[in-house]
Amino acid sequence: MPVVDVGPRLIDTSVWIRSDRKGQEVLRERLKELLVAGFVSICWPIRAELLIGVKTLERWASLDVQLAALEQVSITDATWSRAAGLGHELARKGQSVPLPDLLIATTALQHGLPFVDRG
Repeated sequence: MPVVDVGPRLIDTSVWIRSDRKGQEVLRERLKELLVAGFVSICWPIRAELLIGVKTLERWASLDVQLAALEQVSITDATWSRAAGLGHELARKGQSVPLPDLLIATTALQHGLPFVDRG
């Protein structure tokens, strides 16, 4: 099925990881379609999480080059501040959210990007 032109989106680490597993052919194909269409953006927390998970230095270098080719979404001081505020607000409600997740969500919000997560 062809990709509908819906524009760029931020793809979470969980989607990248899950798409690489057996039995996830549909997800893998959809991600490939989005990549070919140029609809995948990335930010440093996602990129770092993916790089941390590789097993060899050779794979690390290869993946780093591949991820660098994607649209890089910036994280500014305003992003950090908004993420901290969101984390504080959620903590007051009894919810603990890891900082990378707060940064990723806030980055998507600030850039008006749909956020794709499989969590």
